[in-house]
Amino acid sequence: MTSSTSGRSTNRPHTILTGLLAVFLVLLLAFFVLFTNQVANGATQLSEGAERASAGAGDLKEGAAAAKEGADKVAAGSEKVDTGAQTLAQGIGTAKTGATSLNDGAATLNDGAAAASEGASKLATGATNAYTGASTLANGAYSASEGANKLATGATTAREGSEKVAGGSGQLVAGAEQLTAGAQQLQSEMQPLVDGSAQLAAGAGEAARGITDLETGASGVNGGLYRVWAGINVPQPGQPDSVADQIAIDYAAGKGGRPSGALRLEAAADSLSKLAASPLAALLPPGTDLAQSAADLELAAAKLEGLQQLVMSVNAGLNGDPGSPQYTTSFGTVVNQGGIIYGADAVAGGLTTLNEKAPALASGAEAIAAGAPKLQAGAGQLAAGGAELISGAKTLQAGAQSLTGGLVTLENGAYTLSEGNAKLANGAGTLTTGLGTLEAGAYSLSEGNAKLADGSGRLLSGSDSLNEGMVKLDDGAKTLKDGTTTLKTGAADLAEGNGKLADGTVTLADGNGEISAGAGTMMERTSAMTPGEIITSPAILAVLIPVALLLIPLALLISARSRRSQH
Repeated sequence: MTSSTSGRSTNRPHTILTGLLAVFLVLLLAFFVLFTNQVANGATQLSEGAERASAGAGDLKEGAAAAKEGADKVAAGSEKVDTGAQTLAQGIGTAKTGATSLNDGAATLNDGAAAASEGASKLATGATNAYTGASTLANGAYSASEGANKLATGATTAREGSEKVAGGSGQLVAGAEQLTAGAQQLQSEMQPLVDGSAQLAAGAGEAARGITDLETGASGVNGGLYRVWAGINVPQPGQPDSVADQIAIDYAAGKGGRPSGALRLEAAADSLSKLAASPLAALLPPGTDLAQSAADLELAAAKLEGLQQLVMSVNAGLNGDPGSPQYTTSFGTVVNQGGIIYGADAVAGGLTTLNEKAPALASGAEAIAAGAPKLQAGAGQLAAGGAELISGAKTLQAGAQSLTGGLVTLENGAYTLSEGNAKLANGAGTLTTGLGTLEAGAYSLSEGNAKLADGSGRLLSGSDSLNEGMVKLDDGAKTLKDGTTTLKTGAADLAEGNGKLADGTVTLADGNGEISAGAGTMMERTSAMTPGEIITSPAILAVLIPVALLLIPLALLISARSRRSQH
């Protein structure tokens, strides 16, 4: 009895411990089954999500690469736009300088045209005065020629009378009467010569004054035309080349017979038109009208080319035909014959020479006017002394030889005077004709210079408008340059951000790949712990076999306890 009681009290703790251990194992197995099912489900969902994330990361990677490529293209395009804007700004600066030079040249041309017009008006007035004086000179020369012819006739008559006196003393009285009659006739018929010589002197003075006015007007015209020529062919202050050279250089740099400045402006207008039609126009500051700026550039190109052609046409008219011989003007410039500069300088030089000789012509006419009255007075004295001549016939007979020789000399001088007056009359007629032609040419020159002044005024107005437009165009180009610079900076930042996005998407894709692989591995491991996989899993069997072995002793202990309790 003692032994049995002692045995029951000794096995009871073992039985309790074994029971608790069995309950713990059952609970642990139940918890393990539930936990592995939940983990397996979560691992499956995690694997599916990881696969979707990996696929999305791949798509994101491709999109980031495309975005980076587009950003690079945008950056390259903005670089080209910025370069084009800078080129446009440089071209506008060059065109602005050219427009300023053209404006200065147009102002000089306008001043010179005004001076030429004023000089042409003076030239026309002087030509009219000279024509009037030459006409008076021709009339006086014809009158003097007529009186000289009569003087020669009277001298011939006096010579014949003197010969008769020398031929016989019987005819001395008759010869003296004839001499007296001839002297009276000579005195009466010399009045036209006296009047004509006075008119000749007056006409010669007027002609000399008219020639002086012509020389002054021609010099003014020549100086004004030279200033026009210098404004085109001489470099202006601060400019390395003249306006003509700048235009020639611009045409040489152009294509298709057109100046490069106009072509650059048209190219810039085309670039602005393309930019206005592109999506990049939306990035410019509000209020920027690229289409209007392009139209302004095209209009400026057309005006610039037209003004250059006008200046070259005026310069060609001033310089003359390049195939004609060269001519050095009084200002030292070398031009070709046939041009306005050549004609004006030649007219001024001819009038200067004519003005130098005009005083001598006036002095000769004055000398004739002073000698004719004396000759008339001498004829009167000869007639008055006729009576004394008759009374002194014997004395006259002694000096008849000397008188005859003197009358021969007088006759010869009278004929020489007649011939000289005829030549003077012919020269005066030629001078009148030439001055008439000069007068008509002077008025034509005055009208042409007036038209030149009007055209140069329009040229000056147009160049002022062009200069103002170039200033506005320069301001617009600066604004465009600032906007393209901002666009260039933003495109560079966009390209840099897209590069970083591409790098991040690559890293994300790699990480999602690793997550997907780890989720697959986890799903495989947790699937193996589910009840369906326990039987086929060696690792689970390795756990379950010891548990089963542990249950065997437990069952034996319970069975033994039951048998003891029965005894």
